[in-house]
Amino acid sequence: MSPKHIDFHTHIFPPDMAPKTLEEMTKRSIPSYADGTLEGLMDSMDAAGIDISVVSRITTKPEQVESINQWLLSTKQERIHPLATWHPDLPVDPDVINDLRRQGFKGFKLHPDYQGFIVDDKCMFPFYEAVRAEGMFILFHAGLDRGLPGPLNAPPERLVKIHEAFPDLTMILAHMGGEEIYDRTETCLLGRNIYLDTSFVLRKMPIEILKRFVNRHAIDRFLFGTDSPWVDQTMDLKFLLSLPFLTEEAKEKIAGTNAVRLLDQHG
Repeated sequence: MSPKHIDFHTHIFPPDMAPKTLEEMTKRSIPSYADGTLEGLMDSMDAAGIDISVVSRITTKPEQVESINQWLLSTKQERIHPLATWHPDLPVDPDVINDLRRQGFKGFKLHPDYQGFIVDDKCMFPFYEAVRAEGMFILFHAGLDRGLPGPLNAPPERLVKIHEAFPDLTMILAHMGGEEIYDRTETCLLGRNIYLDTSFVLRKMPIEILKRFVNRHAIDRFLFGTDSPWVDQTMDLKFLLSLPFLTEEAKEKIAGTNAVRLLDQHG
């Protein structure tokens, strides 16, 4: 059996919302390569040779959390693993976090810029502790977002403070720790027990910086991700599997083996 290929960072929307969402992103000079629906993602996965995608949606209002989580659960199937959404304005009830885990969520996706909070604000610590206590993980947006103005709400310097406060919390940092601030990621995050995903930046990073990252950070702590529909899954996977400075074992780990292990550990 061939190794699994897993895209750990994708987005989908209900069919009635997807066209408007993609149109808004196009206005911000971020083109799309799938239609933003579950069906469109599955078609993209089939074309790319991707076995599983981890999907998420961002909540911008606390009253949306329950309904969006129920919609995300409705997408769950063998090839689709949804992450729960959360909003910083909600009170943290460990029983609610436990219930989300029992419903089948393995982790959460947070986007501090869209959700309007500083990632290491102490008001978020009860949530991080509740997630850690349930053995779940958090996929954090990291660094800049091309669709939003600064300042950055989740730069490497703030993300490392969460890791230091909650060393047993499984943290996955999107965009290799932050698009175009790779020097800060190198200084603050490389070598730590933190996962980095390749979403959106894999083919954009200067190749010498990408080499340094894989040399200085444990190969077991990289996850293939694309940010689909805003990145072509086929092109990114082909690029990863063609990198000459990675061994075949390293390619397999990044493309899927690491993700399989992480998902199994948080089952």
